[in-house]
Amino acid sequence: MTRATGTGTLAVLTLIAALTACGRVSETRTTGETIDPGGATAADVLIKMGAGELELTGGGAHLMDATFTTNVRRWEPRVDYDVFGGKGRLSVRQRRFGGLFLGNAKNEWTIRLGGGLPIDLGVDLGAGESALDLRGLDLGSLEIDMGVGEMTLDLSGPRTRSLRVSIDGGIGRGTILLPRDVGVKVDIDGGLGSIEARGLERTGRKHVYTNDAWDRSDVRVEIEIDAGIGSIELKVI
Repeated sequence: MTRATGTGTLAVLTLIAALTACGRVSETRTTGETIDPGGATAADVLIKMGAGELELTGGGAHLMDATFTTNVRRWEPRVDYDVFGGKGRLSVRQRRFGGLFLGNAKNEWTIRLGGGLPIDLGVDLGAGESALDLRGLDLGSLEIDMGVGEMTLDLSGPRTRSLRVSIDGGIGRGTILLPRDVGVKVDIDGGLGSIEARGLERTGRKHVYTNDAWDRSDVRVEIEIDAGIGSIELKVI
Protein backbone atom coordinates (compact mmCIF):
# COMPACT_ATOMS: atom_id res chain seq x y z
CA MET A 1 0.00 0.00 0.00
CA THR A 2 1.41 3.38 -1.00
CA ARG A 3 1.11 6.63 0.94
CA ALA A 4 2.17 10.13 -0.12
CA THR A 5 5.87 9.81 -0.91
CA GLY A 6 7.17 13.14 0.40
CA THR A 7 10.08 12.79 -2.06
CA GLY A 8 11.06 16.47 -2.03
CA THR A 9 11.05 16.67 1.76
CA LEU A 10 13.08 13.47 1.99
CA ALA A 11 15.75 14.78 -0.39
CA VAL A 12 16.11 18.09 1.46
CA LEU A 13 16.29 16.51 4.90
CA THR A 14 18.77 13.89 3.72
CA LEU A 15 21.04 16.61 2.34
CA ILE A 16 20.85 18.66 5.55
CA ALA A 17 21.68 15.62 7.67
CA ALA A 18 24.60 14.66 5.43
CA LEU A 19 26.08 18.16 5.56
CA THR A 20 25.75 18.65 9.29
CA ALA A 21 27.23 15.19 9.93
CA CYS A 22 30.59 16.06 8.34
CA GLY A 23 33.87 16.74 10.08
CA ARG A 24 37.49 17.54 9.11
CA VAL A 25 39.17 14.89 6.97
CA SER A 26 42.66 13.66 7.91
CA GLU A 27 44.70 10.50 7.34
CA THR A 28 42.67 7.28 7.16
CA ARG A 29 43.14 5.01 10.18
CA THR A 30 41.98 1.44 10.74
CA THR A 31 41.74 0.02 14.26
CA GLY A 32 40.43 -3.25 15.66
CA GLU A 33 38.71 -4.24 18.89
CA THR A 34 37.91 -7.66 20.41
CA ILE A 35 35.70 -8.05 23.49
CA ASP A 36 35.45 -11.34 25.38
CA PRO A 37 32.36 -11.99 27.56
CA GLY A 38 34.49 -12.00 30.71
CA GLY A 39 32.22 -14.26 32.74
CA ALA A 40 28.93 -12.76 31.51
CA THR A 41 26.05 -15.13 30.75
CA ALA A 42 24.03 -12.53 28.79
CA ALA A 43 24.70 -9.08 27.35
CA ASP A 44 23.16 -5.71 26.57
CA VAL A 45 24.76 -4.20 23.46
CA LEU A 46 24.36 -0.63 22.19
CA ILE A 47 25.83 0.56 18.89
CA LYS A 48 25.52 4.29 18.21
CA MET A 49 26.88 5.62 14.91
CA GLY A 50 26.41 9.26 13.96
CA ALA A 51 27.45 9.06 10.30
CA GLY A 52 28.94 6.44 8.00
CA GLU A 53 28.53 2.82 6.92
CA LEU A 54 27.79 0.02 9.38
CA GLU A 55 28.07 -3.70 8.68
CA LEU A 56 26.79 -5.72 11.64
CA THR A 57 26.67 -9.53 11.70
CA GLY A 58 26.25 -12.35 14.19
CA GLY A 59 27.93 -15.70 14.71
CA GLY A 60 31.19 -14.38 16.12
CA ALA A 61 33.51 -16.35 18.42
CA HIS A 62 33.73 -13.41 20.86
CA LEU A 63 31.12 -11.04 22.19
CA MET A 64 32.51 -8.55 19.67
CA ASP A 65 35.13 -8.52 16.94
CA ALA A 66 35.24 -5.15 15.18
CA THR A 67 37.21 -3.13 12.66
CA PHE A 68 36.83 0.65 12.39
CA THR A 69 38.11 2.69 9.44
CA THR A 70 37.79 6.48 9.42
CA ASN A 71 39.53 9.61 8.20
CA VAL A 72 37.65 11.95 10.55
CA ARG A 73 39.28 11.95 13.98
CA ARG A 74 36.10 12.93 15.81
CA TRP A 75 34.24 9.95 14.34
CA GLU A 76 36.50 7.34 15.93
CA PRO A 77 34.40 5.13 18.24
CA ARG A 78 34.62 4.72 21.97
CA VAL A 79 34.17 1.13 23.17
CA ASP A 80 33.17 0.42 26.78
CA TYR A 81 32.47 -2.95 28.39
CA ASP A 82 31.77 -4.12 31.93
CA VAL A 83 30.07 -7.03 33.66
CA PHE A 84 27.63 -6.59 36.54
CA GLY A 85 25.63 -9.40 38.13
CA GLY A 86 26.56 -11.81 35.37
CA LYS A 87 25.37 -9.48 32.58
CA GLY A 88 27.72 -7.78 30.18
CA ARG A 89 27.15 -4.20 29.05
CA LEU A 90 28.84 -3.26 25.79
CA SER A 91 28.59 0.14 24.11
CA VAL A 92 30.19 1.27 20.87
CA ARG A 93 29.63 5.00 20.39
CA GLN A 94 30.90 7.44 17.82
CA ARG A 95 32.79 10.24 19.53
CA ARG A 96 31.20 13.67 19.41
CA PHE A 97 31.86 15.79 16.37
CA GLY A 98 31.06 19.21 14.99
CA GLY A 99 31.83 21.52 12.12
CA LEU A 100 31.04 21.25 8.43
CA PHE A 101 33.08 19.61 5.70
CA LEU A 102 32.31 18.78 2.07
CA GLY A 103 34.79 16.14 0.88
CA ASN A 104 35.79 12.49 0.96
CA ALA A 105 34.84 11.71 4.54
CA LYS A 106 34.97 8.01 5.45
CA ASN A 107 33.61 6.16 8.45
CA GLU A 108 33.19 2.38 8.12
CA TRP A 109 32.45 0.02 11.00
CA THR A 110 32.46 -3.76 10.60
CA ILE A 111 31.17 -5.44 13.75
CA ARG A 112 30.59 -9.15 14.46
CA LEU A 113 28.71 -10.08 17.63
CA GLY A 114 28.39 -13.49 19.25
CA GLY A 115 30.24 -15.38 21.95
CA GLY A 116 27.26 -17.72 22.44
CA LEU A 117 25.47 -15.20 24.69
CA PRO A 118 21.81 -14.14 24.66
CA ILE A 119 21.85 -10.50 23.57
CA ASP A 120 19.52 -7.52 23.87
CA LEU A 121 20.60 -5.17 21.10
CA GLY A 122 20.13 -1.47 20.40
CA VAL A 123 21.31 0.21 17.18
CA ASP A 124 21.13 4.01 16.86
CA LEU A 125 21.98 5.23 13.37
CA GLY A 126 22.57 8.76 12.11
CA ALA A 127 23.23 9.49 8.42
CA GLY A 128 24.48 6.72 6.18
CA GLU A 129 23.98 3.11 5.15
CA SER A 130 23.72 0.02 7.31
CA ALA A 131 23.56 -3.72 6.69
CA LEU A 132 22.41 -5.65 9.77
CA ASP A 133 22.59 -9.43 9.28
CA LEU A 134 21.40 -10.78 12.63
CA ARG A 135 20.66 -14.39 11.65
CA GLY A 136 23.41 -15.80 13.85
CA LEU A 137 22.48 -13.99 17.06
CA ASP A 138 20.46 -15.23 20.04
CA LEU A 139 18.37 -12.05 20.35
CA GLY A 140 15.73 -11.39 22.99
CA SER A 141 15.00 -7.78 22.01
CA LEU A 142 16.07 -5.39 19.27
CA GLU A 143 15.64 -1.61 19.08
CA ILE A 144 16.68 0.35 15.99
CA ASP A 145 16.65 4.05 15.16
CA MET A 146 17.17 4.16 11.38
CA GLY A 147 18.21 7.80 11.23
CA VAL A 148 18.73 9.17 7.72
CA GLY A 149 19.72 6.85 4.88
CA GLU A 150 19.27 3.19 3.95
CA MET A 151 19.08 0.11 6.15
CA THR A 152 18.85 -3.60 5.37
CA LEU A 153 17.87 -5.80 8.32
CA ASP A 154 18.01 -9.60 7.99
CA LEU A 155 16.01 -11.50 10.62
CA SER A 156 15.39 -14.57 8.46
CA GLY A 157 16.20 -18.15 9.38
CA PRO A 158 15.39 -20.27 12.45
CA ARG A 159 15.07 -18.90 15.99
CA THR A 160 15.16 -20.71 19.33
CA ARG A 161 13.17 -18.07 21.23
CA SER A 162 10.73 -15.27 20.50
CA LEU A 163 11.99 -11.80 19.59
CA ARG A 164 10.50 -8.35 20.04
CA VAL A 165 11.67 -5.61 17.67
CA SER A 166 11.06 -1.84 17.77
CA ILE A 167 12.08 0.32 14.80
CA ASP A 168 11.97 4.09 14.43
CA GLY A 169 11.81 4.45 10.66
CA GLY A 170 13.55 7.82 10.43
CA ILE A 171 14.10 9.26 6.96
CA GLY A 172 15.07 6.97 4.11
CA ARG A 173 14.59 3.38 3.00
CA GLY A 174 14.37 0.24 5.11
CA THR A 175 14.37 -3.36 3.84
CA ILE A 176 13.52 -6.06 6.37
CA LEU A 177 14.01 -9.77 5.56
CA LEU A 178 11.81 -12.08 7.62
CA PRO A 179 11.65 -15.85 8.34
CA ARG A 180 9.15 -18.11 6.62
CA ASP A 181 8.90 -20.83 9.29
CA VAL A 182 8.81 -18.59 12.39
CA GLY A 183 5.65 -16.66 13.24
CA VAL A 184 5.94 -12.98 12.24
CA LYS A 185 3.71 -10.00 12.97
CA VAL A 186 4.56 -6.46 11.83
CA ASP A 187 2.64 -3.44 13.14
CA ILE A 188 3.37 -0.20 11.26
CA ASP A 189 2.29 3.19 12.55
CA GLY A 190 2.54 6.70 11.12
CA GLY A 191 4.88 7.89 8.43
CA LEU A 192 4.78 9.43 4.97
CA GLY A 193 5.99 7.04 2.33
CA SER A 194 5.37 3.57 0.97
CA ILE A 195 4.93 0.12 2.50
CA GLU A 196 5.52 -3.04 0.50
CA ALA A 197 4.88 -6.44 2.08
CA ARG A 198 5.88 -9.65 0.30
CA GLY A 199 4.86 -12.98 1.79
CA LEU A 200 2.70 -11.30 4.45
CA GLU A 201 -1.05 -10.80 4.73
CA ARG A 202 -2.68 -7.68 6.10
CA THR A 203 -4.97 -8.35 9.05
CA GLY A 204 -8.13 -6.45 10.00
CA ARG A 205 -6.11 -3.53 11.33
CA LYS A 206 -4.89 -1.06 8.72
CA HIS A 207 -1.15 -1.71 8.74
CA VAL A 208 -0.69 -4.97 10.65
CA TYR A 209 0.78 -7.87 8.68
CA THR A 210 1.39 -11.54 9.54
CA ASN A 211 3.02 -14.46 7.75
CA ASP A 212 1.53 -17.95 7.28
CA ALA A 213 3.36 -19.33 10.35
CA TRP A 214 1.97 -16.77 12.81
CA ASP A 215 -0.95 -18.87 14.10
CA ARG A 216 0.96 -22.15 14.36
CA SER A 217 4.39 -21.12 15.64
CA ASP A 218 5.47 -21.22 19.28
CA VAL A 219 8.44 -18.97 18.50
CA ARG A 220 7.45 -15.56 17.17
CA VAL A 221 8.99 -12.35 15.88
CA GLU A 222 6.89 -9.27 16.71
CA ILE A 223 7.91 -6.00 15.08
CA GLU A 224 6.62 -2.50 15.75
CA ILE A 225 7.62 0.20 13.26
CA ASP A 226 7.17 3.96 13.48
CA ALA A 227 7.50 4.44 9.75
CA GLY A 228 8.87 8.00 9.55
CA ILE A 229 9.42 9.47 6.07
CA GLY A 230 10.51 7.15 3.28
CA SER A 231 9.79 3.54 2.36
CA ILE A 232 9.57 0.22 4.16
CA GLU A 233 9.88 -3.09 2.33
CA LEU A 234 9.02 -6.32 4.17
CA LYS A 235 10.06 -9.58 2.55
CA VAL A 236 9.56 -13.17 3.75
CA ILE A 237 12.36 -15.43 2.48
